Amino acid sequence: MPRAGGCRVDAEERDWVTRAKAGERAAFDQLVELHGPGVLRYVQALTRYSADAEDIAQEALLQAYRGLHTFKDGTDFKAWILTIAYHAWVHSKRKRRPATLGDEEQIERIPAKAERAESDWVETVRQGIAALPEEQRAVVQLRFGEGLSHAEISAIVGAEEATVRWRLYRARQSLQNLLKTCLPERRKKRE
Repeated sequence: MPRAGGCRVDAEERDWVTRAKAGERAAFDQLVELHGPGVLRYVQALTRYSADAEDIAQEALLQAYRGLHTFKDGTDFKAWILTIAYHAWVHSKRKRRPATLGDEEQIERIPAKAERAESDWVETVRQGIAALPEEQRAVVQLRFGEGLSHAEISAIVGAEEATVRWRLYRARQSLQNLLKTCLPERRKKRE
């Protein structure tokens, strides 16, 4: 059920949370149905679409189920569960520290001048987001993928709102620079 337009969704969600906290598994399943896809999308973006994304998302949902008693009534359940997903991702990163390229080097490695079809254009944007530094990628996905406010993002990632805004600004700059290099080739292809 979409959130947009919906006091009904919020009322149902509050009811599901209350029932889930009382031990009703079916109510928690409804919450997972509502928020699970967003959790997975968010973790996929954080992990650069690795095979670990589903495992991390499942771990986050399991932690949410186990920690449901800690959820404060009247707060945003979506932000709460995304916070758990963020911390599950951080924990998984600590367990495996793969060697990575520097952030700038990753963005430069994305093919900028190759001819692209429209679907390749979308893939370039996705790769650009995946190449962003982790802190920027996390806030970009929360802002544009999940539609959260700066305040909500701040609470999830544990950074000041000004820091969230700065990370979004830097991410936009990096993506704009990447896309500028792609535009000349795209224009030539149309002509």
